[in-house]
Amino acid sequence: MKNKKLLSDIKEYLKYYENQVLEDWYELIRHISVSETGEGIETCCDWIQKKMEEIGIQVTKYSVKPAPVLVGRFGNDPEKKTVLIYAHYDVKPAGERKLWHSDPFVPTVRDGKVYARGSADNKSPLMAHLKALEYFVRKKMEVPVNVIFVFEGDEECGSRGLEEFLAEHRTELAADLVFFSDGPKDPSGLPIIALGAKGDLSVHITVETMNRNVHARYAPVLPSAAWQLVEILGKCKSKDKILIPGFEEGILPFTEKEIEIMDKLPKSEESLNTIYEAKSSNYGKDFYPRLLGQPTFNICWIKTGANGVVPAKAEALIDCRLVPDQDPEKGFQCIKRHVEMMGYDNVKIENDGYIPSSKTDVNTPYLPAVEEICRDIYGEYVIYPCRPSSAPDYLWTNVLKLPAIQVRWSDADSDNHAPNEHLSIKEYMDGIALTVCALQAVSEINEKD
Repeated sequence: MKNKKLLSDIKEYLKYYENQVLEDWYELIRHISVSETGEGIETCCDWIQKKMEEIGIQVTKYSVKPAPVLVGRFGNDPEKKTVLIYAHYDVKPAGERKLWHSDPFVPTVRDGKVYARGSADNKSPLMAHLKALEYFVRKKMEVPVNVIFVFEGDEECGSRGLEEFLAEHRTELAADLVFFSDGPKDPSGLPIIALGAKGDLSVHITVETMNRNVHARYAPVLPSAAWQLVEILGKCKSKDKILIPGFEEGILPFTEKEIEIMDKLPKSEESLNTIYEAKSSNYGKDFYPRLLGQPTFNICWIKTGANGVVPAKAEALIDCRLVPDQDPEKGFQCIKRHVEMMGYDNVKIENDGYIPSSKTDVNTPYLPAVEEICRDIYGEYVIYPCRPSSAPDYLWTNVLKLPAIQVRWSDADSDNHAPNEHLSIKEYMDGIALTVCALQAVSEINEKD
């Protein structure tokens, strides 16, 4: 960055306005916005719109179903670059309240961390992005780029309706770069610069062997749906190997530069074990190539039976994280065909929806600028050529055809989607500084260099 004083200035600014910067974040968290049920979605969206307008952003609320989309604009100078900033305002349900140490929708500060649903995912980045723009406005500084905000309220349910909306408004949303933050740091505690995301295919498998459960005394002679389901799953994956023919075809291999980047990543295995008290030693030297470059066939849950019965019905939800160039529909058909060829005539396999994978070229001219920012703010960082979790990143790379860079800065153990989700106040403040510096850095890039 040309302006080396910018980071120092934003930090002084955040100290001065700390109470309001924190209170706006807390107030956003207090607005319940659960996309799975629709609870509070409209009210939360309206509150964000008002907050954006107070900053001076021109905002349009679009009636996308099932949750409205906010598009905000600040600046329209053809001589400047344009950055599209994305975030989502919806959250997962709280889940079992008894597992929370405090009310999940009342932000509670303990040891410098804010505990609440959405504190990390994704209300902290959303508010951090707005506070970054507010910094320029309050300081009466010229915003170095044109900014387009796209905030949605259905990310946790698959961003329904957003793809069609973006395709329809592609021309109005033209930009040079998409920038967003959604997710935790690397297990080592370092922030992640991600240049893509795995896709997500959900498959629901149901086995029915009888018209109702029967007493367990009939186990020697009557068919158990539970055991049949276990047999099916065991034929789909064994240890770390997916056994489904054709499922892994078409995977885009890592480039030499991406392999070089992964070779420099920190040893995170023990940190991962420590965070989750796991006892896994199933890593090896290919930890990151496996984490970032291999698809998954994960059993999320199995439901079946009751005490003392032979189960008549068994269900499983399979979560497949797909890597770049894997076709979700083809992947589903491979699973379906593989199970059908096992000879069962009592199995139903349903596609519960998918998100395509995404990828931004590691040679994008915007990457060195984002690296410099992360170096200035965090000291060290890591680069993921493709993040191991899913996000609607494909909307930017595949639909709008734009490069997209994510910086993941939530605490490594922030427990997104789980009880006691939390975020450190320091990470929130650093996230604001990151966005401020990103806007400045992008403005200085000459793509011809």
